Order: sequence, then structure tokens, then C-alpha cells
Amino acid sequence: MMMKDLSISLTADRFPLVRDIGKSQTDGIYTHHDRILDFDVFLFVTKGRMQVIEEGTEYFVGEMEHLFLKKGRHHWGRPLTLPGTTWYWIHFNTVIDEHISYSDHLPMAELDYYFPDQYQYRLDLPKHGTSVFHLTLENHLQKLLEDYEAPRENGMTLISLQAYQLFLELRQAELSRTAKKTAGKTNRVAGKVMGFLTRHVEEDFDSKLLSTYVNLNYSYLSATFKKITGQNIVEAHTKLRMNKAIHLMRSTSMNVSEISERLGYRNPFYFSRVFKKVLGEAPSTYMSRFYKP
Repeated sequence: MMMKDLSISLTADRFPLVRDIGKSQTDGIYTHHDRILDFDVFLFVTKGRMQVIEEGTEYFVGEMEHLFLKKGRHHWGRPLTLPGTTWYWIHFNTVIDEHISYSDHLPMAELDYYFPDQYQYRLDLPKHGTSVFHLTLENHLQKLLEDYEAPRENGMTLISLQAYQLFLELRQAELSRTAKKTAGKTNRVAGKVMGFLTRHVEEDFDSKLLSTYVNLNYSYLSATFKKITGQNIVEAHTKLRMNKAIHLMRSTSMNVSEISERLGYRNPFYFSRVFKKVLGEAPSTYMSRFYKP
């Protein structure tokens, strides 16, 4: 029988919608409810230890640990949650547009300006665990609970935004915690490639020059970079060049032809065609929105 996916993902273009928030404590031995919910659950234990089973996978959530439970999945418990266990919980709905093909890779950090696919990526949340961020998580959740219990205009929207930021910080803490374990040769190679592309942003891409610089076969470079970033090297170089073009549009009085020449495009019409393919509109249209210096 195929194992059901228990992971929870958010997307960069939509924030989770909070249903309710609370804090609970049990005086005696506690058994988690047997249920299937139509919303996701976030749990954070501040004292004691909670036991919960999700689709046959058993979790023991200790002090300063969290657990996400996925909607539509069966979860229940045994009388194994310790007396005095205290936890915060957030019930929320994830909103994902099924018509969008979300990437599993984040946009390049070197891109400072908006691109059409800038927000179309998934953010996988760490299922269960702890990190340095968890040491202050109780304070964040207590503030969130207090804000939730104080009625205000646009209250639920603001609460949902706060919860989204909390989940993002939780995810970032997990990434930072595991970065040292996962950092290896492939990550260093991708970093060298990006450094090379950034330095040569005003030139046509030269695969031989890149291979010589990194001292590795280009086929290996291309495959490794694609695995890490989700895009090929030429695509990354093109986006960096368009990013530079946007910067010049915003910070100088250069026209399209001058920008094209500055970036090493011999033909301004070809530059315009590339720009439109990447940004979705002609450079002249794009730059008409900016106040000129």
C-alpha cells in the first residue's frame, strides 16, 4: 500500500488562513483525539510530552518541539501524553492555486526585482523537530494568541500574516540547522557558478570560460546547477542580465539601445525579444513605469 504524503507546504504567493489559535494543558494522562480534520494543525509543546499518531506514524513531541499535522489524514493517540503537558496550537487552511505549476526551488537570491514567476514556488514546512528559534517560539505564540483574542479591524487577516511569518521563520531555522550537514561539493559548485555569472553579467555566456574557471566539465556543471537551483545555467545568466537591465532602467537615463549595448547585446531588437520573454513585456513598456532620474 502506498504511503500517504504527510508533508505540508505553503506557497510564496498565498498565506495560510488561520481558523483558530489556542493553548491547552492536561492535568492527567491525555489521549489525543481520534479524528480526520479538513484543516492543518500546528502544535508546539512548552512543557511535558505529547504523543500523537498520524496515518500510522507515531510522534512524541517533547518540550520546545513542534509538529505539523496534515488535513485529510487520520490522526489519533494513546494514553501516553504526560500529565501537565502544555502546548499551543494553530488550526489553519493552506490555499494553493491548482492551476499554477509551483517550483520546489526558491528564486535566485541575486534577483532584486520582480519576475513573473518570483512567487510561484513551494515552501516545505519542517514536519517535526526543534531549533534555536524554538527557544523564543513560546513568546511569539503567546503574543499571537493575545492578538487573536483581542478583536480588531482586519484581525484575522493580520493574524494569518503573523502566522505565515512565524512558519517562514520556523522553516528558515530548520534550513540553517541542517545547512552544515547538507553543504557539500554540489552547493559549492553552484555558488561558484553564480559568482561567475554575476561577474560576467554584461557579457554573452561562455560555457568554455565557465568550465575553465570552475575546472569542471560543463555537462557536470550544468546537471549539478540544475539540481540545486531548478534552472539551467543559461536561464540563470539571462535572468541576471535582465535584472541588471531593470537596475539600469531605474537608476539611469539610458535608453533601450544603450542598455542593450551595456549588457553586451549586439542587437537591441534581440535584447528586447529576450527581455519580453523573461519579463512578459517589452523593455520600453517596462521602463515607462519608472520615474527617471
